[in-house]
Amino acid sequence: MFLVLTDSYVLPTIAVLAAASVYFRWQIPDPPYRHDKWAPDPRAEEFKKSYVPGKVTAKPYLSIYRAEMMLLTCFCILAVDFNVFPLKFAKVETFGTSIMDLGVGSFVFSAGVVGVKAFLPRYVDGKPKTTSLSYRLKAGLWTAFPLLALGVARLVLTESVDYQKHVSEYGTHWNFFFTLGFLPIFVPLGLCVYSDLRVTSTLLLAAYQAMLSVTPLGDWLENADRTDLVSANREGILSFAGYLAIFLMGMSLGQEILPDARTFKERRMRLVSVLGVWATACISYLLLNFVLGVQPSRRFANAPYCFWVAGFNSAMIWLYMLIEEDVDSKLPPEMARAGRPKGYDMPAIVEAVNINSLTTFL
Repeated sequence: MFLVLTDSYVLPTIAVLAAASVYFRWQIPDPPYRHDKWAPDPRAEEFKKSYVPGKVTAKPYLSIYRAEMMLLTCFCILAVDFNVFPLKFAKVETFGTSIMDLGVGSFVFSAGVVGVKAFLPRYVDGKPKTTSLSYRLKAGLWTAFPLLALGVARLVLTESVDYQKHVSEYGTHWNFFFTLGFLPIFVPLGLCVYSDLRVTSTLLLAAYQAMLSVTPLGDWLENADRTDLVSANREGILSFAGYLAIFLMGMSLGQEILPDARTFKERRMRLVSVLGVWATACISYLLLNFVLGVQPSRRFANAPYCFWVAGFNSAMIWLYMLIEEDVDSKLPPEMARAGRPKGYDMPAIVEAVNINSLTTFL
């Protein structure tokens, strides 16, 4: 993964990884031979019996996706100051896309995928029970406090040591921790507007992009002088709308893949569902960028950038889901949901990075 980002060993690295993947795929033993191939799959019956309404078991493909995203983020941040890291991978100034432009958007999207767990219905005596708005706001404030405290701490520390700042990224005082911190507070309010997160995120993006393209807001955002607190931090304040839309997109995907599936068929249909999200995001990005001429911008978190981030991350999740589905299809029935036999366990360091992603980032 790291060798590919150096741009010097891309083809040999990909060839080795592809060969290793084929080799390890062949090492997975085949399931027991079934004489009657038309009979019901015994795994499906075991899978159905183990279903518990409202339960969310660990999804290894999500753990690997989140850990891989965090490791890539840390590697790029540390490597960007060295010649071994290609300049084309560094963040663009205003318009365009690069690998490092994916970092902040992917962080928000992945947080939304797993963050939806707090908003899923809880089951009491087999009946779904939803939480109130006041409870969600309280939980959001509790989650937001440490992130906002980190944002303040970063601001104080960078100002006290006169650390270099790229003001066009988020503004003079704003930083990414403030963006992350305000998300859990605004998400419950977004859910009150409309329960379908796909509709809410799309409407939010459409309104935000219309303001950037039709009104003078886009020009002000790009060229205004930094005369007061709002204008000094305009990128961070206004781009929050785009990051909130990315978070809601991640939550809408998490609603579909995070809860345990009732049946084998339902679990496999999630592959089609995630593929649909990927296709929709990619088509939206292509229409906005190449038909309407709206270039993606991480600095503004505009609509093309949000769809680009959603398309990339849903594609990665779909790929990991496909691999896990292929491996699980060869496991014995009793391992279909509850876990894996020895040799199929999640690598400890990957799980550690996934669980402690913020600590790893710090």
